Amino acid sequence: MKRTLYFTFSILLFFTSCEKEIEINYRSVEPLYVVEGRVTNETAEVLVTLTRDMDDGSLPAAQNDAEIILTSSDGSNHRLVYGPDGYYRAAGLTGTVGENYTLSVWVGGGNFYSESTMHDGAGIDDLYFQWLKVMGQKFVILTFSFRDIPDQENYYCYRVWRNGKNYRWNVLHDRGNDGREITLDIVCMTEKMADENKKDDWDDILYEGDQIEIELQSIDRRTYDYLFSLGLGGSANTNPIDNFTGGCLGYFAAYSTCRSATVFSWSDILNP
Repeated sequence: MKRTLYFTFSILLFFTSCEKEIEINYRSVEPLYVVEGRVTNETAEVLVTLTRDMDDGSLPAAQNDAEIILTSSDGSNHRLVYGPDGYYRAAGLTGTVGENYTLSVWVGGGNFYSESTMHDGAGIDDLYFQWLKVMGQKFVILTFSFRDIPDQENYYCYRVWRNGKNYRWNVLHDRGNDGREITLDIVCMTEKMADENKKDDWDDILYEGDQIEIELQSIDRRTYDYLFSLGLGGSANTNPIDNFTGGCLGYFAAYSTCRSATVFSWSDILNP
C-alpha cells in the first residue's frame, strides 16, 4: 500500500503541473554564504559559495578563503583544504559509521556550525524500467528496491543521476517497513512526452543510451528534516528549516551511500 500511495502522488504531480507564467516581484538583497558539506564512506568535502540576485545568470563562484574544520566524536580534527575544483577536502578522509561529525566554517567574518551522525548503509537489490498505464497515459517508471536495516529508525535520500547530472531526488523513512524490502517507483516521463520531444520536456525525457545511476543515502533524522522541508519549500514558496547555526544557507550531512547503474533502452522497459 505504501508503494501505491507513493507512486500515485508522483503521478498526480504530472497531471496538476501548471504552465502559466508567474510574475515575481523581488529586490536585491545582501549575498548570503551557502555551505554544502558531506562526509560519507566515499569522501569528505565542502563547497562554499555566495548567493546571487535572481537577475544574475552567472554560476555562483566557489569561495577560497574559508577556514573549515571537521571534528569527529572520536576526538579527531581535520582541516579541509581548498582544491582546484572549488571543494575543500582532506586527503583520504572518509566517514565512519556511528561517528557524530561537527562541521565548523569560518568565512567573511562569520562562523557557521552544523553536525550530523553517520548511519549504516543499505544496499540496492534491483533496478529496472517498466511501463505503467494510468488515466489513459503510459508512464515510464524507474523502479528500484532495497532492504531496510532492521531494528532501528532509518531515513533515506535517493538521487537519480542521468549522464552525471541530477535528474530526480526525494527522501523517505522506514516507518511501518522495519527490516522489509522497500520498492520505490520513480516517474520519469510519459510515452507521449517522449514522442513529442518538446524542448520544455528535455529535462524529463530519457533518451536511448542515457547513463542512469541511483544513489541511495542512509541519512540521519536531522538531514531528513532539512531535505524534506527543502522539497516542501519548492511547492509552498517557503524556506527550508535551518541546518546551520550562524545564518548561512545549505546543509551538512554524514551518511553511508551505495550506488547502482543501468543504461536506458526502450527495448528493456518491462511490462508489469
